[in-house]
Amino acid sequence: MKTKILKIYSLIIIFFLVGFLWDHVFDIMPLADLAMFILAMPVIYHLIHDLFVKAKEHQNKALKIYSFAYICLYVLWGLIDIVGFAFTMGHISGLMAYLLYLNGLLFLAPVLYILAKDIFLKSKAPRYIFIAYVVLLFVLANIPEQLNEKGFYDTISN
Repeated sequence: MKTKILKIYSLIIIFFLVGFLWDHVFDIMPLADLAMFILAMPVIYHLIHDLFVKAKEHQNKALKIYSFAYICLYVLWGLIDIVGFAFTMGHISGLMAYLLYLNGLLFLAPVLYILAKDIFLKSKAPRYIFIAYVVLLFVLANIPEQLNEKGFYDTISN
């Protein structure tokens, strides 16, 4: 039952992610958003197939690995983006946006866990991936405060 709930949660998060990428459809769609949108379709198919198809022996192992790799690359892109944001926000007042972005990446932790659990069936690697990812996000949460104390930003906040 827990696996079904995590799969439903993962499907909802992926739909939100794709909806965010599809938001630019009426504007000029950047190529990166279009590529991420198209590459997310097999992940959605995989999650729907896992939820609704009863015959589990016909599941494609390559599709599971693809789904995990897609989320890993999206998370890596987000982590690089958030570290770049910490160094370019220019003022500590951007801290709220930074922490909201970090919180958004935290919502992907259960998705990363359930997709890793599909690949590493009898291993403790999914748990270690989940713990390492969450600890990394909490470490990244302190970067702007440390930069502010070092005088990296223009003003020091109280």
